[in-house]
Amino acid sequence: DPGNAGWQRDLSVSFDRVGDVKKDQGDLAAALKAYQDSLAIREKLAKADPGNAGWQADLSVSHSRLGLIYLAQKDNAKAREAFNAGHAIMAKLVALSPDNAVWKNDLAWFDGQLDALKP
Repeated sequence: DPGNAGWQRDLSVSFDRVGDVKKDQGDLAAALKAYQDSLAIREKLAKADPGNAGWQADLSVSHSRLGLIYLAQKDNAKAREAFNAGHAIMAKLVALSPDNAVWKNDLAWFDGQLDALKP
């Protein structure tokens, strides 16, 4: 049911889990595809309801997973792009809720990933 946001979110989580398994099995191409499928759903959810912080946080998670796959594939440019996208989302969420420790931690994680990619 593409109109059921909760089910769509559940489907995106399922794609993430498939991606995690494929990554653990060393099948980076299949992991990338699963994470991209998850991202596509999360982009639609976030676009349909941009004020929903949960959808925005989920979208940030998708970017982090993609970034890690790109790193594993030695594609630092795409990893940086994914981490920058996730960072931008987290920075907005932290600005809206500066006391949210989870989001602050997530933002710091993106900072660390981006710092590690600096030449």
